[in-house]
Amino acid sequence: MFFDSVTNGPEDVMYQVKAACDSDHDPSKIDLGVGTYRNEDGDYHELDVLKEVNPSPLQPLLLIYLLLAKKKLHEDNPGHDYEVTVGNAAFLKNAAKVVFGKESAILKTGKIATVQTISGTGAIHIGAMFLARSTTDVLPHVYVGTPTWVNYQPLLRLAGLEMRTYNHYISQTGRVDFASVLSAIRTAPRGSIFILQGCCHNPTAADFSREQWDIVVAELKSRGHLPFFDIAYQGLGEGVDEDVYGVRLCADKGMEMAVCQSFAKNFGLYGERCGALHVVCTSDDVAARVKDQLRCLIRWEFSSSPAYGARLVNLVLSNARAEEQW
Repeated sequence: MFFDSVTNGPEDVMYQVKAACDSDHDPSKIDLGVGTYRNEDGDYHELDVLKEVNPSPLQPLLLIYLLLAKKKLHEDNPGHDYEVTVGNAAFLKNAAKVVFGKESAILKTGKIATVQTISGTGAIHIGAMFLARSTTDVLPHVYVGTPTWVNYQPLLRLAGLEMRTYNHYISQTGRVDFASVLSAIRTAPRGSIFILQGCCHNPTAADFSREQWDIVVAELKSRGHLPFFDIAYQGLGEGVDEDVYGVRLCADKGMEMAVCQSFAKNFGLYGERCGALHVVCTSDDVAARVKDQLRCLIRWEFSSSPAYGARLVNLVLSNARAEEQW
């Protein structure tokens, strides 16, 4: 009797496309469903660097041998215990370096609250839940340029946030509708949240140029808006550093922001659900409190993130030669 009145959930068009594609065995089919990179045979492609990790960058080149990353992880035998609620500290430190840059001044300030998440989607969800709980006034509106990733709206609605849209894309030219973007930023109530994809815009591929990022960041800062970055494809656009130009510009300008990071695409770790959420604050004291609030949200929802993918990523990013190969 408890569940007799339950109705079907909203249709997920992407799920239906994926299911239809998986059941189609035509060798010439092209999968335009879930955003995963495939090889020429249409199969999952594992990065070589996940198979091979140089165990000692100090050894002479001719004596270097490559170990399988998975084999090395097995030999290290980290076990299957729970990770701490906020995630492995070494992984979080390396993940932050990928986003903000190894030499970024902000990494030394303690102003960034970083936690591990269930990939990028989990980062957006935890970030939205935190934003919905952290305001003492009227909940801010969240602005998103369309067309966009279909999961934003239900994720925001689940957190109790309202999404407002503006046009991001001019289909006739295949370029950003920059006039529309600026109009949305300039007319939004002060203190609004803007979800921005750092690179490889999903689904239009229409990214901001550096000059446009300069203007967008200046406008956001002058109006007290909060950038909420979705970085799902870092390294797969112009380059690892180039693809987070907007994020690093905001950091250089001393702006608060949230950055949702995924290692699904750029490490090929789709099913391992490996990601992080970075919240840039005004001081180290504020960041410590924010991180504790994020700890609570994670604890109450899923207790701790999966360890395996984070361990593989950390194995690569902790080794200079392996990172270069990646």
